[in-house]
Amino acid sequence: MKERFLHIVDLDVPYPPNYGAAIDMYCRLKSLHHLGIRIILHCFEYGRGKPAKLKNYCEQIYYYPRKSMLPFFFKTDPYIVFSRENKKMYDRIFADKFPVLLEGVHTCGILMDERYKKKPFYVRMHNVEHEYYEYLAKATTHKLRKYYYEKESERLKVFEKNLDRAKCLFSVSERDHATLSAQFANVEYIPPFIYHDEIDSKPGRGEYVLYHGNLTVEENLQAAEFLINEVFNDLTIPLIIAGTKASYLQDKTTSPNIDFIDSPSSPDLRNLIHEAQINVLPTFQPTGIKHKLINSLFAGRYCVVNPQMVEGNGLEKFCHVAKDAAEMKRIVEELFRIPFPQAEIDLRKATLQNIYSNRGNAQKLVDIIFGE
Repeated sequence: MKERFLHIVDLDVPYPPNYGAAIDMYCRLKSLHHLGIRIILHCFEYGRGKPAKLKNYCEQIYYYPRKSMLPFFFKTDPYIVFSRENKKMYDRIFADKFPVLLEGVHTCGILMDERYKKKPFYVRMHNVEHEYYEYLAKATTHKLRKYYYEKESERLKVFEKNLDRAKCLFSVSERDHATLSAQFANVEYIPPFIYHDEIDSKPGRGEYVLYHGNLTVEENLQAAEFLINEVFNDLTIPLIIAGTKASYLQDKTTSPNIDFIDSPSSPDLRNLIHEAQINVLPTFQPTGIKHKLINSLFAGRYCVVNPQMVEGNGLEKFCHVAKDAAEMKRIVEELFRIPFPQAEIDLRKATLQNIYSNRGNAQKLVDIIFGE
């Protein structure tokens, strides 16, 4: 078989896979490697280090720094894009004829280099980014952050028109697929790559409810505060809030039934999901794909969500959907007493494992990129 080389440009160091985009990127390059693809990895390092683990899956790895935010007020391009523009990286990529997979709009500055016509570029979309930043602006009351999110959304909406320079865009959700297909001709839906290879939820009962997420992200912070102030404010059911900077929220409540676990390791977080009676997962922006929900469906018991969490992803049939705080409170109280049945696990195995097959989705990427 002819050797197949692929440049992958990651918006961040993909290991450890401890947040949504990192999980998607890491599990994708691992799955492509297992299909025999020889990967030349380029990634931007700004705090996550240079993990030796990545050498197991890559022929070569190049790390680049992100640029300062200071030019933001004088630029017209989005910060997430111009901060990842790097001439040395571009020269390396254009030194051969291998195809390129760009992770997120974040890494698409290279499409503005006129040499882009010399080789095929593919873009894994992580969101419809201008919509994502528009929701972030609505979620914050901090004036400077709101200004930044609003400007970034405006700039992304303009910049995203350049995505037609890519040979194909890979959407991450059915909702995003519909949005992108209305604007671009060549869009393929590839579900997110996930940390779990198979459903391993446990039947029976757990002793607590879990919310997990990166609490430095506005969207997750808003969801956690909603649970603290409107759902668990007068419940006696134990709630654990786990994730990056979870301890930041400790002064937001005096409730004795709410505990915080700061920055759990990937195995510890997986165990928390696995042992919980309910994974409660509200969100207030229906953009992209929600890795925390998919992970909870693969490893956890009941999932209680609001409509935005399942909008456009087809996962509502596996969840209990609450339209407001009062209904979420009622559903949590009801499900906390009911053992999780084996029949629900069997249903997930019969459907979700096929949709979110890392090997199957990697093969689809290979077929499109290498024409096989």
